[in-house]
Amino acid sequence: MNQKVSVIIPARDEADSIGGLIARVKAALSGHQYEIIIVDDGSMDNTKDIAETNGAITITHARGLGKGAAMKSGADSASGSILVFLDGDGAHNPEDIPNMILPILQSKADLIVGSRDFNCSETSGSYLPRKITNKLASCVTSIIISFFLPLATCFRCPVRWIGVPDAESGYKAISKRKWAEFSLVSRGFEIESEIVYEAAKNGLTIQSLPISCNWNANISRLSILRDGLKTLRLLAWKLMTDIGGR
Repeated sequence: MNQKVSVIIPARDEADSIGGLIARVKAALSGHQYEIIIVDDGSMDNTKDIAETNGAITITHARGLGKGAAMKSGADSASGSILVFLDGDGAHNPEDIPNMILPILQSKADLIVGSRDFNCSETSGSYLPRKITNKLASCVTSIIISFFLPLATCFRCPVRWIGVPDAESGYKAISKRKWAEFSLVSRGFEIESEIVYEAAKNGLTIQSLPISCNWNANISRLSILRDGLKTLRLLAWKLMTDIGGR
């Protein structure tokens, strides 16, 4: 089935990379129905103009609201049945999109997480502190959704190991119907782990696939300490909210 794919790209001050990224998305999805949605999250440059010139749909936040807010704005406006999220700084390769959506098209998985942690993942550049932090955060998220979430929901979510090797990855694919089941509250980078949490809570099948990644594409706006603590606080709050299966 040739379902329409909505590629949602949060972007802030990505004028140097957004045009080339859009062209690569178009080439990668040449055999599919698709739309490209650029969510300009308070850019001070001409990211929006370049995106529109290259044929993308644009959504503009007058000021920066955060990555999570941008992802939700894009999803709300999407007309496709499959949503694909990737970063606007060129760190993710659009050529991986067909592999990311294939398990959804084949009804083999509900949420696909692009992982930079597999041996077969092609990564370039090196930022060791961030890589270590991502691995620790993914381990913590996997433990929470595998063991603490079942306890909080009185085992409505069964105890089972759900290993997500790169929960913080911004490269994800999901059906829009499943996305609509989520109760997402975060507006920042912590939305990546929140998506995984909500997928586990709603009984979705989560699959991780190797992706290509350029760690040196741009200087990340992610703060390892600040955003790491925000993610932990968010997951703890969601656990408390879900106690008793509410």
